Amino acid sequence: MTNLDKETEEEILAIVEKYQKENTKLLNYLITDDEITFFSPIGNGSEITASDLQKVADILKGSFIGMEIVNQEYRFKFKCGL
Repeated sequence: MTNLDKETEEEILAIVEKYQKENTKLLNYLITDDEITFFSPIGNGSEITASDLQKVADILKGSFIGMEIVNQEYRFKFKCGL
């Protein structure tokens, strides 16, 4: 399994942490081929805005594919160009 570099993780976390509960700085993701899926528990906070999803896509040098709710969590999928 591949991970993002720490700098990229920190940039993304700076965007998404405001949607998480206080003191819950957590970035869960899975990279498969040229796609990356971020997971965020519904009970962990609120859903991320479209403009912030675009910021994440820009960091990944890719595009936002879509969002779904599975097993009480948000799943945000991106096409990744890194």
